[in-house]
Amino acid sequence: MITQNITTSLINFIPEIILFTMSMVILLIGTSKSLKKYVFHFTVLSVVLAFIASVIYFPNNSLLLFNSSIIKNNITEFFKYICYFIFFIQIVVSKEYLNRKKLISGEFYSLLIFALLGCFIIISANNLIVLFLGIELSSLSLYSLIALNRSSFLSSEAAIKYFVLSIIASAIILFGFSYLYGITSTINILDIATFSSDREISNLYLFSYVLIFIGVAFKFAVAPFHMWLPDVYEGALLPITNFIASIPKIAFFVFAYRFLDENPIINNDNFSKLILSLGIFSIFIGNLFALAQKKIMRMLAYSGVANAGFIFLALFSATEYNFSIAAFYVASYAITAVSAISIITFMSSKNFDVVYIYDLKGMSSRSGYIAVLLMITLLSTAGIPLTIGFYAKYLVLDALVGSGLISVAVIVVLMTVVGLYYYLRVIWFMFFESGCNSLVNTNGRFSLFVLSLIPLSILLIFLFPDSIFSYIFKILA
Repeated sequence: MITQNITTSLINFIPEIILFTMSMVILLIGTSKSLKKYVFHFTVLSVVLAFIASVIYFPNNSLLLFNSSIIKNNITEFFKYICYFIFFIQIVVSKEYLNRKKLISGEFYSLLIFALLGCFIIISANNLIVLFLGIELSSLSLYSLIALNRSSFLSSEAAIKYFVLSIIASAIILFGFSYLYGITSTINILDIATFSSDREISNLYLFSYVLIFIGVAFKFAVAPFHMWLPDVYEGALLPITNFIASIPKIAFFVFAYRFLDENPIINNDNFSKLILSLGIFSIFIGNLFALAQKKIMRMLAYSGVANAGFIFLALFSATEYNFSIAAFYVASYAITAVSAISIITFMSSKNFDVVYIYDLKGMSSRSGYIAVLLMITLLSTAGIPLTIGFYAKYLVLDALVGSGLISVAVIVVLMTVVGLYYYLRVIWFMFFESGCNSLVNTNGRFSLFVLSLIPLSILLIFLFPDSIFSYIFKILA
């Protein structure tokens, strides 16, 4: 790795500087009556400029910036590119939704970019202090965004729950950081991860990792640390829910990867059993609770809990394999979740929000194309063949069987089969029930085009998965 001086560090940090600067500009534009209508355009411009800068300054080698507090390599850039793609889809699809509800404002887009910037800092952090600053920047922005719809009691309730529980999770992570610093005498994450390579893992070192990964489990909404998720999915504005369901999960996967890569603790029986147990329990709780849901967003929330369990099982499988399976699963789930919530966002009109599952009744007769897009997305989330979700779940199950955990794999398969019911129930309402609600929005050619990108990629990646998975395996090897 090459440590860079301050000038080179600033040059390589230009994408993040662009996002920070543009978020301030958008906030100021939002205060002007004549310029307020351009906040969306400036948001798109900021994402495009940051992406272009990221491509231009793509590192040929792994770089350490700002006195080794930031790391930039092909791993960080790969996950940032996925975040750019997801974020672009989110803001484009949500524009009309926010317009109809008269919620487009400078503070909305400014806070959203700050949340994205916080996730980017988490992805790039190589320093405990910088990492915690990234966590808090993202979290504080999301607190405000969840509560932004002041006319909704559910939004206020969701914001308070997320605020309180997220503070507890951040405190637990910080408690673990303090122990790690006391043990290792360094705040450099690379040094912390390799600290126990040539020495025995102490109980205190193990305890610090348990604390940190309990906090990570909260951020992933792994059961039993998931209680905030259904309320946030239900109470927050759909574009905010869309963000929470995807980009922070990618960021916290990289967080987990940084702490576990080349670290003997991943082979520690007590630590690996904790990760495995949380994964199994989350799949069990998520699928069972999703069966009872009548509201579409709460159903997707518990689906997220179940999929977070799969992510933890994939992290567990890194004891025998590298982190490529977990990375592939996180990326595929994040993209699929964005597709589902974006379609629901698109269908929600000025006087009507898609809240209950039966609101989708007869959707195929009103817009067969939208119904097919949502069907492909739900089938992928369920893990049905011919979708990226199937391939991702297959990789996790194959890793479990390869590790000799056949009984665990059987339990996971059975719970996945149980979970098929609540996905197929939505599809049944769309295609086999009559009486479509005329208030459901189906207009918007450009948004429909953007919405088509993810279901199309879900099918194409299943047909040609090796090139993408091989690349992920290569950069994480």
